[in-house]
Amino acid sequence: MKSKILLPVMFLLAVLISPSLMAQDEYYRPDSLRKEQPERKEVPPIERNPQDQKPVLAEKKKLEDFKDKKFIERLRLGGSFGLSLGTVTNINVSPMAGYELTEKLVGGVGATIMYFRYKYYDINTAYYGGRAFLMYNVIPVVNIIGEFEAMNVVGSYQKRQWLGSPMAGASYSQPIGGKFIKAVHLTALYNFSYDSQIDKYSGQNLSPYGSPFVFRVTFL
Repeated sequence: MKSKILLPVMFLLAVLISPSLMAQDEYYRPDSLRKEQPERKEVPPIERNPQDQKPVLAEKKKLEDFKDKKFIERLRLGGSFGLSLGTVTNINVSPMAGYELTEKLVGGVGATIMYFRYKYYDINTAYYGGRAFLMYNVIPVVNIIGEFEAMNVVGSYQKRQWLGSPMAGASYSQPIGGKFIKAVHLTALYNFSYDSQIDKYSGQNLSPYGSPFVFRVTFL
């Protein structure tokens, strides 16, 4: 009777003890004989903000759209005019043509026709010439402008001569969305050669603007 009870008890103990023996055997087994466990590598999370990609993608698409523009779509046609009344009367009209070299840079040329009257010296004549310019858009409503103007003027003894005027300045621009006239520009320029444009006989400045500062309203 005792043997019948002892046998199941020993079998139960063997079942309970065997897992712990196997674990100890694995612990004391040499490293070369242990079961290879896959090594878990910790990969640091990569944080990506989708909003960081939007400006880059938008800028790239904008550049591609500009490159796809046809010649006629980059062309700008318009002109400028200026008016000064008083001792010096100056009426200035200049048709202009520009071309979008890049998304922000416009280069162009213009022809100038000017009526000029100087009351004290009884000068009453017309001037003519042309100019070349570059206009760079800094922000949507502000452009910086560099220009060179060549003007045929009248000096002493009604002798005509050419004046070259390098100018630079800026404009406040209001977009109007026209096909060729994209904006209206209120422009202020400074003539760097004004002080040297002196008539050698009369000692008077020959610049038809009457000042180193040149103000225009330009449609382009």
